[in-house]
Amino acid sequence: MNKNIQFTYQDFGWGKPTKVEMISIDKTGAIRVSETRDGSGGIEIGMVLNKHVMEESASVFAKGLEIL
Repeated sequence: MNKNIQFTYQDFGWGKPTKVEMISIDKTGAIRVSETRDGSGGIEIGMVLNKHVMEESASVFAKGLEIL
């Protein structure tokens, strides 16, 4: 992120943002995992995949949650 822009300090009329992301994982194939900002102890997972692979990944992820 360009630190000169400082998106986290901008107010576009609806208050300061609680989260700002600059996404480039579509070019690298990376997966992003981060802690939620609401303090609930959860995580956010970001990934960019083609539709077929995304559908398979979502299915495997959902099945994994069922096991928990």
